[in-house]
Amino acid sequence: MGKTYLAIDLGAGSGRVIAAAFDGKKLSLEEVSRWESRPVKIGGSFHWDVDAIFSSILGGLRAAKAKYGNSIVSLGIDTWGVDYGLLDASDRLVSMPYIYRDSRTEGMEEVVFAKIPRGEIYARTGIQFMFFNTIFQLAADARAGVFERAETFLMMPDLIAFMLCGVKANERTNASTTQCYNPFKRDWDWGILEKIGAPERLFKSGFAECGTCLGLLRPDLRAEFGDIKVACVATHDTASAVVATPSVERNPAYVNSGTWSLAGLELDSPIANAESLSENFTNEIGAENTVRFLKNITGMWLVQKCRESWKRAGCDADFRELEREAALAEPGRTVFDVDSPEFSMPDDMPSAIISHCRERSIAVPRTRGEMFRAIQESIAAKYAGVFGGMRKISGLDFGRICIMGGGSKDAMLNQFAADATGCEISAGPTESTAFGNAIMQMKASGDISSAREGREVVLASCRPEIFEPSASRA
Repeated sequence: MGKTYLAIDLGAGSGRVIAAAFDGKKLSLEEVSRWESRPVKIGGSFHWDVDAIFSSILGGLRAAKAKYGNSIVSLGIDTWGVDYGLLDASDRLVSMPYIYRDSRTEGMEEVVFAKIPRGEIYARTGIQFMFFNTIFQLAADARAGVFERAETFLMMPDLIAFMLCGVKANERTNASTTQCYNPFKRDWDWGILEKIGAPERLFKSGFAECGTCLGLLRPDLRAEFGDIKVACVATHDTASAVVATPSVERNPAYVNSGTWSLAGLELDSPIANAESLSENFTNEIGAENTVRFLKNITGMWLVQKCRESWKRAGCDADFRELEREAALAEPGRTVFDVDSPEFSMPDDMPSAIISHCRERSIAVPRTRGEMFRAIQESIAAKYAGVFGGMRKISGLDFGRICIMGGGSKDAMLNQFAADATGCEISAGPTESTAFGNAIMQMKASGDISSAREGREVVLASCRPEIFEPSASRA
Protein backbone atom coordinates (compact mmCIF):
# COMPACT_ATOMS: atom_id res chain seq x y z
CA MET A 1 0.00 0.00 0.00
CA GLY A 2 1.21 3.54 -0.78
CA LYS A 3 1.03 6.57 1.44
CA THR A 4 -2.21 8.23 2.54
CA TYR A 5 -2.68 11.85 3.54
CA LEU A 6 -5.84 13.09 5.25
CA ALA A 7 -7.16 16.49 4.17
CA ILE A 8 -9.46 17.99 6.80
CA ASP A 9 -11.41 20.53 4.78
CA LEU A 10 -13.68 22.75 6.86
CA GLY A 11 -16.21 25.02 5.17
CA ALA A 12 -18.71 27.45 6.57
CA GLY A 13 -21.55 24.98 6.09
CA SER A 14 -19.90 21.58 6.31
CA GLY A 15 -16.70 19.72 6.99
CA ARG A 16 -15.02 16.73 5.40
CA VAL A 17 -12.16 14.31 5.86
CA ILE A 18 -10.73 13.32 2.49
CA ALA A 19 -8.15 10.57 2.06
CA ALA A 20 -5.51 11.30 -0.60
CA ALA A 21 -3.70 8.09 -1.55
CA PHE A 22 -0.33 8.52 -3.33
CA ASP A 23 1.03 5.66 -5.41
CA GLY A 24 4.30 7.36 -6.27
CA LYS A 25 2.95 9.13 -9.36
CA LYS A 26 -0.69 10.07 -8.85
CA LEU A 27 -3.06 11.04 -6.08
CA SER A 28 -6.50 9.51 -5.78
CA LEU A 29 -9.06 11.09 -3.48
CA GLU A 30 -11.87 9.57 -1.43
CA GLU A 31 -14.24 11.38 0.89
CA VAL A 32 -14.38 9.24 4.02
CA SER A 33 -16.51 11.52 6.18
CA ARG A 34 -18.77 14.56 5.85
CA TRP A 35 -20.83 16.52 8.36
CA GLU A 36 -22.78 19.74 8.69
CA SER A 37 -21.33 22.60 10.71
CA ARG A 38 -24.22 24.34 12.38
CA PRO A 39 -23.68 27.67 14.13
CA VAL A 40 -24.90 28.19 17.66
CA LYS A 41 -26.54 31.33 18.96
CA ILE A 42 -25.26 32.57 22.32
CA GLY A 43 -26.52 35.82 23.80
CA GLY A 44 -27.75 37.10 20.46
CA SER A 45 -24.51 36.36 18.57
CA PHE A 46 -23.59 33.50 16.26
CA HIS A 47 -20.62 31.27 17.03
CA TRP A 48 -18.86 28.23 15.62
CA ASP A 49 -19.44 25.11 17.72
CA VAL A 50 -15.77 24.13 17.93
CA ASP A 51 -16.43 21.12 20.18
CA ALA A 52 -18.92 19.69 17.68
CA ILE A 53 -16.53 20.33 14.78
CA PHE A 54 -13.65 18.66 16.63
CA SER A 55 -15.82 15.68 17.52
CA SER A 56 -16.78 15.31 13.85
CA ILE A 57 -13.12 15.46 12.83
CA LEU A 58 -12.29 12.64 15.23
CA GLY A 59 -15.16 10.62 13.77
CA GLY A 60 -13.68 11.17 10.32
CA LEU A 61 -10.24 10.10 11.52
CA ARG A 62 -11.74 6.89 12.89
CA ALA A 63 -13.37 6.14 9.55
CA ALA A 64 -10.11 6.82 7.72
CA LYS A 65 -8.07 4.75 10.16
CA ALA A 66 -10.44 1.81 9.72
CA LYS A 67 -9.95 1.86 5.96
CA TYR A 68 -6.36 3.05 5.45
CA GLY A 69 -4.72 1.83 8.64
CA ASN A 70 -1.00 2.38 9.00
CA SER A 71 -0.63 3.87 5.52
CA ILE A 72 -1.78 7.23 6.94
CA VAL A 73 1.23 9.52 7.15
CA SER A 74 -0.27 12.82 8.25
CA LEU A 75 -3.23 15.13 8.27
CA GLY A 76 -3.63 18.80 7.39
CA ILE A 77 -6.36 21.34 8.09
CA ASP A 78 -7.74 24.05 5.82
CA THR A 79 -10.68 26.37 6.53
CA TRP A 80 -12.22 29.66 5.45
CA GLY A 81 -10.47 32.88 6.47
CA VAL A 82 -10.84 35.77 8.95
CA ASP A 83 -12.33 33.87 11.94
CA TYR A 84 -10.33 33.03 15.05
CA GLY A 85 -10.38 31.75 18.61
CA LEU A 86 -8.91 33.32 21.75
CA LEU A 87 -7.32 31.15 24.44
CA ASP A 88 -6.89 32.17 28.06
CA ALA A 89 -3.84 31.52 30.25
CA SER A 90 -4.99 27.91 30.76
CA ASP A 91 -5.38 27.36 26.99
CA ARG A 92 -9.16 27.30 27.23
CA LEU A 93 -11.32 29.22 24.78
CA VAL A 94 -12.45 32.58 26.11
CA SER A 95 -15.64 32.02 24.11
CA MET A 96 -16.74 30.03 21.10
CA PRO A 97 -15.30 31.74 17.98
CA TYR A 98 -17.65 34.19 16.34
CA ILE A 99 -18.96 33.61 12.83
CA TYR A 100 -17.72 36.19 10.37
CA ARG A 101 -21.26 37.19 9.38
CA ASP A 102 -22.19 38.01 12.99
CA SER A 103 -23.56 41.53 13.40
CA ARG A 104 -20.95 42.60 16.00
CA THR A 105 -18.83 44.16 13.24
CA GLU A 106 -21.57 46.65 12.32
CA GLY A 107 -20.13 50.15 12.59
CA MET A 108 -16.59 48.87 13.22
CA GLU A 109 -15.26 50.08 9.87
CA GLU A 110 -15.93 53.67 10.90
CA VAL A 111 -14.35 53.04 14.32
CA VAL A 112 -11.19 51.61 12.77
CA PHE A 113 -10.90 54.22 10.01
CA ALA A 114 -11.07 56.94 12.66
CA LYS A 115 -7.88 55.46 14.13
CA ILE A 116 -6.11 54.41 10.91
CA PRO A 117 -6.96 55.86 7.49
CA ARG A 118 -8.37 53.37 5.02
CA GLY A 119 -5.59 54.02 2.51
CA GLU A 120 -2.91 53.42 5.14
CA ILE A 121 -4.41 50.07 6.12
CA TYR A 122 -4.42 48.96 2.50
CA ALA A 123 -0.88 50.20 1.84
CA ARG A 124 0.37 48.18 4.83
CA THR A 125 -1.65 45.00 4.32
CA GLY A 126 -2.80 44.92 0.68
CA ILE A 127 -6.09 43.36 1.77
CA GLN A 128 -9.48 44.25 0.32
CA PHE A 129 -12.06 45.75 2.62
CA MET A 130 -14.97 43.54 3.68
CA PHE A 131 -17.15 44.21 6.71
CA PHE A 132 -16.27 40.88 8.33
CA ASN A 133 -12.49 41.15 8.10
CA THR A 134 -10.60 40.15 11.24
CA ILE A 135 -9.43 43.71 11.81
CA PHE A 136 -13.04 44.74 12.44
CA GLN A 137 -13.76 41.67 14.57
CA LEU A 138 -10.73 42.46 16.74
CA ALA A 139 -11.88 46.07 17.07
CA ALA A 140 -15.25 44.79 18.28
CA ASP A 141 -13.51 42.53 20.82
CA ALA A 142 -11.38 45.42 22.05
CA ARG A 143 -14.46 47.59 22.55
CA ALA A 144 -16.17 44.75 24.47
CA GLY A 145 -13.18 44.16 26.77
CA VAL A 146 -12.73 40.57 25.60
CA PHE A 147 -8.93 40.76 25.62
CA GLU A 148 -8.72 41.10 29.39
CA ARG A 149 -8.88 37.30 29.71
CA ALA A 150 -7.18 36.37 26.43
CA GLU A 151 -3.57 35.25 26.02
CA THR A 152 -3.35 33.63 22.58
CA PHE A 153 -4.85 34.39 19.16
CA LEU A 154 -5.25 31.46 16.75
CA MET A 155 -6.96 31.43 13.38
CA MET A 156 -9.56 28.67 13.01
CA PRO A 157 -7.32 26.05 11.33
CA ASP A 158 -4.53 26.80 13.79
CA LEU A 159 -6.96 26.39 16.69
CA ILE A 160 -7.98 22.95 15.38
CA ALA A 161 -4.32 22.02 14.89
CA PHE A 162 -3.60 23.04 18.49
CA MET A 163 -6.44 20.83 19.69
CA LEU A 164 -4.92 17.93 17.74
CA CYS A 165 -1.21 18.28 18.47
CA GLY A 166 -0.76 20.93 21.16
CA VAL A 167 1.31 23.33 19.03
CA LYS A 168 0.27 27.00 19.02
CA ALA A 169 1.25 28.85 15.84
CA ASN A 170 -0.46 30.76 13.04
CA GLU A 171 0.07 29.83 9.40
CA ARG A 172 0.61 32.73 7.00
CA THR A 173 -1.96 32.08 4.26
CA ASN A 174 -4.82 32.38 6.75
CA ALA A 175 -3.11 35.04 8.86
CA SER A 176 -2.88 37.23 5.76
CA THR A 177 -6.69 37.37 5.51
CA THR A 178 -6.89 39.26 8.82
CA GLN A 179 -5.93 42.67 7.39
CA CYS A 180 -3.48 42.78 10.29
CA TYR A 181 -0.60 41.02 8.47
CA ASN A 182 2.04 42.96 6.54
CA PRO A 183 3.02 40.99 3.40
CA PHE A 184 5.99 43.27 2.76
CA LYS A 185 7.53 42.65 6.19
CA ARG A 186 6.18 39.07 6.43
CA ASP A 187 4.99 39.66 9.97
CA TRP A 188 2.01 40.95 11.91
CA ASP A 189 1.54 44.67 11.46
CA TRP A 190 2.16 45.62 15.07
CA GLY A 191 1.19 49.25 14.48
CA ILE A 192 -2.26 48.31 13.23
CA LEU A 193 -2.81 45.87 16.08
CA GLU A 194 -1.83 48.49 18.63
CA LYS A 195 -4.14 51.13 17.19
CA ILE A 196 -7.19 48.84 17.19
CA GLY A 197 -6.48 47.77 20.76
CA ALA A 198 -5.32 44.18 20.17
CA PRO A 199 -2.58 43.37 22.73
CA GLU A 200 0.77 42.26 21.33
CA ARG A 201 0.90 39.26 23.70
CA LEU A 202 -1.93 37.56 21.78
CA PHE A 203 0.29 37.11 18.72
CA LYS A 204 3.50 35.87 20.28
CA SER A 205 3.06 32.23 19.23
CA GLY A 206 4.76 33.02 15.93
CA PHE A 207 4.19 31.51 12.51
CA ALA A 208 4.27 27.98 11.15
CA GLU A 209 5.32 27.59 7.51
CA CYS A 210 3.18 25.51 5.18
CA GLY A 211 4.89 22.40 3.93
CA THR A 212 6.36 21.63 7.35
CA CYS A 213 5.41 19.29 10.18
CA LEU A 214 3.86 20.77 13.33
CA GLY A 215 4.20 17.59 15.37
CA LEU A 216 2.54 14.31 16.27
CA LEU A 217 -0.99 13.98 17.60
CA ARG A 218 -1.43 14.56 21.32
CA PRO A 219 -0.60 11.48 23.41
CA ASP A 220 -4.25 10.61 24.12
CA LEU A 221 -5.08 10.78 20.40
CA ARG A 222 -1.90 8.93 19.45
CA ALA A 223 -3.02 6.06 21.64
CA GLU A 224 -6.09 5.68 19.41
CA PHE A 225 -4.81 6.70 15.97
CA GLY A 226 -1.10 5.94 16.07
CA ASP A 227 1.85 8.13 15.13
CA ILE A 228 0.05 10.35 12.64
CA LYS A 229 1.72 13.70 12.05
CA VAL A 230 -0.07 17.03 11.92
CA ALA A 231 1.30 18.88 8.91
CA CYS A 232 1.10 22.60 8.33
CA VAL A 233 -0.57 23.07 4.94
CA ALA A 234 -1.77 26.22 3.21
CA THR A 235 -4.53 26.55 5.79
CA HIS A 236 -6.74 29.01 3.91
CA ASP A 237 -8.92 26.88 1.67
CA THR A 238 -8.37 29.11 -1.36
CA ALA A 239 -4.62 28.99 -0.79
CA SER A 240 -4.79 25.19 -0.79
CA ALA A 241 -6.88 25.27 -3.96
CA VAL A 242 -4.35 27.54 -5.68
CA VAL A 243 -1.55 25.14 -4.75
CA ALA A 244 -3.35 22.56 -6.91
CA THR A 245 -3.69 24.83 -9.98
CA PRO A 246 -3.13 22.45 -12.92
CA SER A 247 -0.66 24.74 -14.67
CA VAL A 248 3.08 25.00 -15.23
CA GLU A 249 2.89 28.76 -15.86
CA ARG A 250 4.82 31.08 -13.56
CA ASN A 251 1.84 33.35 -12.88
CA PRO A 252 -1.31 31.31 -13.52
CA ALA A 253 -4.75 32.93 -13.60
CA TYR A 254 -7.39 31.05 -11.67
CA VAL A 255 -10.89 31.02 -10.21
CA ASN A 256 -11.72 28.95 -7.17
CA SER A 257 -15.42 28.54 -7.89
CA GLY A 258 -18.03 27.75 -5.28
CA THR A 259 -20.34 29.75 -3.03
CA TRP A 260 -17.79 32.49 -3.57
CA SER A 261 -15.70 32.81 -6.70
CA LEU A 262 -12.14 33.79 -5.88
CA ALA A 263 -10.62 35.13 -9.09
CA GLY A 264 -6.93 35.85 -9.10
CA LEU A 265 -3.35 35.69 -10.28
CA GLU A 266 -0.43 34.04 -8.50
CA LEU A 267 2.29 36.65 -8.12
CA ASP A 268 5.79 36.81 -6.67
CA SER A 269 5.14 39.97 -4.66
CA PRO A 270 2.13 42.04 -3.54
CA ILE A 271 0.64 44.97 -5.46
CA ALA A 272 -0.78 47.55 -3.07
CA ASN A 273 -1.16 50.87 -4.86
CA ALA A 274 -3.88 53.40 -5.61
CA GLU A 275 -5.11 51.42 -8.61
CA SER A 276 -5.42 48.11 -6.78
CA LEU A 277 -7.10 49.88 -3.84
CA SER A 278 -9.65 51.52 -6.13
CA GLU A 279 -10.47 48.09 -7.59
CA ASN A 280 -10.49 46.55 -4.07
CA PHE A 281 -8.06 43.80 -5.03
CA THR A 282 -6.51 41.80 -2.23
CA ASN A 283 -3.02 40.40 -1.66
CA GLU A 284 -3.27 37.20 0.35
CA ILE A 285 -0.25 35.03 0.99
CA GLY A 286 0.03 31.77 -0.93
CA ALA A 287 2.12 28.67 -0.43
CA GLU A 288 5.87 29.14 -0.53
CA ASN A 289 5.43 32.89 0.06
CA THR A 290 3.73 33.59 -3.23
CA VAL A 291 0.92 36.16 -3.35
CA ARG A 292 -2.70 35.49 -4.26
CA PHE A 293 -3.67 38.72 -6.00
CA LEU A 294 -7.40 38.23 -6.15
CA LYS A 295 -10.90 39.47 -5.68
CA ASN A 296 -13.91 37.89 -3.98
CA ILE A 297 -16.89 37.59 -6.31
CA THR A 298 -20.31 36.34 -5.28
CA GLY A 299 -20.62 32.97 -6.99
CA MET A 300 -23.00 30.04 -6.71
CA TRP A 301 -24.46 31.57 -3.54
CA LEU A 302 -27.01 33.25 -5.83
CA VAL A 303 -28.06 29.94 -7.37
CA GLN A 304 -28.12 28.17 -4.00
CA LYS A 305 -30.43 30.78 -2.50
CA CYS A 306 -32.68 30.83 -5.59
CA ARG A 307 -33.05 27.06 -5.44
CA GLU A 308 -34.00 27.30 -1.76
CA SER A 309 -36.75 29.80 -2.62
CA TRP A 310 -37.99 27.73 -5.55
CA LYS A 311 -38.01 24.61 -3.39
CA ARG A 312 -40.13 26.36 -0.77
CA ALA A 313 -42.53 27.23 -3.59
CA GLY A 314 -42.75 23.56 -4.61
CA CYS A 315 -40.25 23.60 -7.51
CA ASP A 316 -37.20 21.55 -6.53
CA ALA A 317 -35.22 21.74 -9.80
CA ASP A 318 -31.74 20.23 -10.17
CA PHE A 319 -28.91 21.90 -12.08
CA ARG A 320 -29.48 19.91 -15.28
CA GLU A 321 -33.10 20.99 -15.44
CA LEU A 322 -32.13 24.60 -14.77
CA GLU A 323 -29.48 24.48 -17.48
CA ARG A 324 -31.98 23.10 -20.00
CA GLU A 325 -34.38 25.94 -19.21
CA ALA A 326 -31.57 28.51 -19.31
CA ALA A 327 -30.39 27.27 -22.71
CA LEU A 328 -33.77 28.30 -24.13
CA ALA A 329 -33.56 31.82 -22.67
CA GLU A 330 -32.42 34.85 -24.64
CA PRO A 331 -28.63 35.35 -24.41
CA GLY A 332 -27.37 38.50 -22.71
CA ARG A 333 -30.84 39.74 -21.83
CA THR A 334 -30.13 40.37 -18.12
CA VAL A 335 -26.72 41.17 -16.70
CA PHE A 336 -26.46 42.64 -13.20
CA ASP A 337 -23.86 43.21 -10.50
CA VAL A 338 -23.66 39.96 -8.52
CA ASP A 339 -21.83 41.75 -5.69
CA SER A 340 -24.59 44.21 -4.84
CA PRO A 341 -25.10 44.28 -1.06
CA GLU A 342 -28.78 43.31 -1.22
CA PHE A 343 -27.70 39.79 -2.26
CA SER A 344 -25.74 39.22 0.97
CA MET A 345 -28.51 37.57 3.01
CA PRO A 346 -31.96 38.10 1.44
CA ASP A 347 -35.07 36.29 2.60
CA ASP A 348 -35.93 35.52 -1.02
CA MET A 349 -33.11 35.68 -3.60
CA PRO A 350 -35.26 35.68 -6.79
CA SER A 351 -37.27 38.61 -5.45
CA ALA A 352 -34.06 40.43 -4.49
CA ILE A 353 -32.67 40.02 -8.01
CA ILE A 354 -35.94 41.14 -9.60
CA SER A 355 -36.08 44.24 -7.40
CA HIS A 356 -32.42 45.02 -8.11
CA CYS A 357 -32.98 44.83 -11.87
CA ARG A 358 -36.24 46.76 -11.83
CA GLU A 359 -34.73 49.63 -9.82
CA ARG A 360 -31.88 49.92 -12.36
CA SER A 361 -33.97 49.53 -15.53
CA ILE A 362 -32.33 46.18 -16.28
CA ALA A 363 -34.46 43.57 -18.06
CA VAL A 364 -36.20 41.61 -15.32
CA PRO A 365 -35.93 37.78 -15.47
CA ARG A 366 -39.44 36.46 -16.15
CA THR A 367 -38.90 32.72 -15.80
CA ARG A 368 -36.75 30.37 -13.80
CA GLY A 369 -34.63 29.69 -16.90
CA GLU A 370 -34.10 33.40 -17.50
CA MET A 371 -33.12 33.86 -13.84
CA PHE A 372 -30.61 31.01 -13.93
CA ARG A 373 -29.07 32.26 -17.18
CA ALA A 374 -28.95 35.83 -15.88
CA ILE A 375 -27.00 34.69 -12.81
CA GLN A 376 -24.54 32.64 -14.88
CA GLU A 377 -23.94 35.38 -17.44
CA SER A 378 -23.62 38.01 -14.70
CA ILE A 379 -20.96 35.98 -12.86
CA ALA A 380 -19.08 35.51 -16.14
CA ALA A 381 -19.29 39.25 -16.87
CA LYS A 382 -17.84 39.92 -13.42
CA TYR A 383 -14.96 37.55 -14.18
CA ALA A 384 -14.23 39.50 -17.36
CA GLY A 385 -14.16 42.81 -15.51
CA VAL A 386 -11.96 41.50 -12.71
CA PHE A 387 -9.41 39.84 -14.99
CA GLY A 388 -9.36 42.91 -17.21
CA GLY A 389 -8.45 44.99 -14.16
CA MET A 390 -5.77 42.49 -13.16
CA ARG A 391 -4.17 42.65 -16.59
CA LYS A 392 -3.99 46.41 -16.39
CA ILE A 393 -2.66 46.61 -12.83
CA SER A 394 -0.20 43.70 -12.94
CA GLY A 395 1.07 44.24 -16.48
CA LEU A 396 0.71 40.51 -17.07
CA ASP A 397 -1.15 38.95 -19.98
CA PHE A 398 -2.70 35.52 -20.02
CA GLY A 399 -4.85 33.50 -22.39
CA ARG A 400 -5.88 30.74 -20.02
CA ILE A 401 -7.84 30.70 -16.78
CA CYS A 402 -7.98 27.64 -14.53
CA ILE A 403 -11.40 27.27 -12.89
CA MET A 404 -11.29 24.87 -9.96
CA GLY A 405 -13.50 23.77 -7.09
CA GLY A 406 -17.08 22.56 -7.03
CA GLY A 407 -18.22 25.25 -9.47
CA SER A 408 -15.85 23.92 -12.14
CA LYS A 409 -18.49 21.25 -12.89
CA ASP A 410 -20.84 24.00 -14.15
CA ALA A 411 -20.33 23.64 -17.91
CA MET A 412 -22.69 26.51 -18.75
CA LEU A 413 -20.84 28.97 -16.52
CA ASN A 414 -17.48 27.74 -17.83
CA GLN A 415 -18.54 28.44 -21.42
CA PHE A 416 -19.96 31.82 -20.52
CA ALA A 417 -16.67 32.61 -18.74
CA ALA A 418 -14.67 31.66 -21.83
CA ASP A 419 -16.89 33.87 -23.99
CA ALA A 420 -16.84 36.83 -21.61
CA THR A 421 -13.08 36.80 -20.89
CA GLY A 422 -11.89 35.67 -24.32
CA CYS A 423 -9.68 33.13 -22.56
CA GLU A 424 -9.43 29.37 -22.72
CA ILE A 425 -11.01 27.91 -19.61
CA SER A 426 -9.43 24.87 -17.99
CA ALA A 427 -12.09 23.39 -15.69
CA GLY A 428 -11.06 21.14 -12.81
CA PRO A 429 -10.13 19.61 -10.54
CA THR A 430 -13.30 19.92 -8.50
CA GLU A 431 -11.43 18.83 -5.37
CA SER A 432 -8.66 21.38 -5.78
CA THR A 433 -8.57 22.28 -2.08
CA ALA A 434 -8.07 18.65 -1.03
CA PHE A 435 -5.39 18.18 -3.70
CA GLY A 436 -3.55 21.28 -2.51
CA ASN A 437 -3.87 20.26 1.13
CA ALA A 438 -2.36 16.84 0.31
CA ILE A 439 0.44 18.36 -1.78
CA MET A 440 1.72 20.44 1.15
CA GLN A 441 1.57 17.35 3.36
CA MET A 442 3.64 15.53 0.74
CA LYS A 443 6.18 18.33 0.88
CA ALA A 444 6.25 18.11 4.68
CA SER A 445 6.93 14.37 4.47
CA GLY A 446 9.64 14.76 1.80
CA ASP A 447 7.76 13.09 -1.06
CA ILE A 448 8.04 16.24 -3.16
CA SER A 449 10.23 19.32 -2.85
CA SER A 450 7.94 22.12 -4.00
CA ALA A 451 4.42 23.20 -4.93
CA ARG A 452 5.49 23.24 -8.59
CA GLU A 453 6.37 19.55 -8.33
CA GLY A 454 3.03 19.01 -6.64
CA ARG A 455 1.23 20.61 -9.57
CA GLU A 456 2.82 18.03 -11.83
CA VAL A 457 1.28 15.36 -9.60
CA VAL A 458 -2.12 17.08 -9.97
CA LEU A 459 -1.76 17.16 -13.77
CA ALA A 460 -0.99 13.43 -13.69
CA SER A 461 -3.99 12.79 -11.43
CA CYS A 462 -6.80 14.58 -13.28
CA ARG A 463 -7.79 15.80 -16.74
CA PRO A 464 -9.29 19.29 -16.78
CA GLU A 465 -12.00 19.97 -19.35
CA ILE A 466 -11.22 22.73 -21.85
CA PHE A 467 -13.70 25.43 -22.93
CA GLU A 468 -12.74 27.70 -25.84
CA PRO A 469 -14.31 31.14 -26.47
CA SER A 470 -17.07 30.86 -29.05
CA ALA A 471 -17.96 33.33 -31.76
CA SER A 472 -21.52 33.58 -30.49
CA ARG A 473 -22.91 33.52 -26.94
CA ALA A 474 -26.19 32.02 -28.11
